[in-house]
Amino acid sequence: MQIKSNRYNKNTVKRLLPATLLIALLVSFGWAAPGLQGLLPGFSPLPPLFFCIAACMSTRWIWLPATAWTLSYFVINLTQGHQWGLHYFVIIAGLAATFWIGTLMRQKSWFLLIGGSLGAALAFYLVTNTGAWVLSGQYAKTWAGWIQCQTTGLPGYPPAWMFLKGQMAASALFTPLFLLGQGHFRRAEQVITNPATTSRAC
Repeated sequence: MQIKSNRYNKNTVKRLLPATLLIALLVSFGWAAPGLQGLLPGFSPLPPLFFCIAACMSTRWIWLPATAWTLSYFVINLTQGHQWGLHYFVIIAGLAATFWIGTLMRQKSWFLLIGGSLGAALAFYLVTNTGAWVLSGQYAKTWAGWIQCQTTGLPGYPPAWMFLKGQMAASALFTPLFLLGQGHFRRAEQVITNPATTSRAC
């Protein structure tokens, strides 16, 4: 009984520690993101994280990126004076699109997962930029206005396509890192739950 209890406790720690560290990392990134946007607009680990959790883990883990994103937004609003608005729901729609695409990529190879992550980044870009086109009074509500929102954007701001570049770069970087971490987590979990089997295999 004691042995089982110890294994359970270790297993719980193995599950919660990576999640806790990841939340802390994402909150820190969310706080620092406004300063990074001048270097690479749109660069964020959150959309690829939503995609990877949907593709590689149980949907019950959706609380992890959702909590990280909510906390990071709270920190940004508190420290930098940003306000809540309808754009909040636009981003939710974009993240939901990446999560949905991730569910379609379950049990796929690494190559297909990375490609799917890039496709999810494109979907996030199109959804959020379309939301910006709808909400902003500076865009003409025409086909030409929508194209402008997806490509050049508004005068005085970085071209909109640069945000797509940043999102693609984030997916290309964070998706392989997540897959590597997920593989390491599974191996560590197997060591805890099946120590005898693991010892023989080694």
